[in-house]
Amino acid sequence: MINDRINDLYKAIEESPEYQEYIKIGKILEEDQRITTLIEEIKVLQQKSVNLEYNNNPEYKKVDKEIKEKVNKLNNIPIYQEYLKRMNTFNDILSESSYNIEQYINSKI
Repeated sequence: MINDRINDLYKAIEESPEYQEYIKIGKILEEDQRITTLIEEIKVLQQKSVNLEYNNNPEYKKVDKEIKEKVNKLNNIPIYQEYLKRMNTFNDILSESSYNIEQYINSKI
């Protein structure tokens, strides 16, 4: 019975307009080579920075500056801005839903 309700909740989330828009724009981003390249470059630089900092190499500061520049470039791409907006909206809905479920359970215990 609980599994059925969890599946119903999952299905409701999956079919929500907010989730659908989030998935739709995510697919658009995956097809944008400029965005995917920037994201991959940022990930590689982040790993490099962590390793440098862990090894007490001050070069990590230069890498961090490069990361910041690439993140700013990424954040200035309108479709990526829209993606972040939709992701935040969807995350807000999930957080609110989680809070409501927790409050309901607490009231029944």
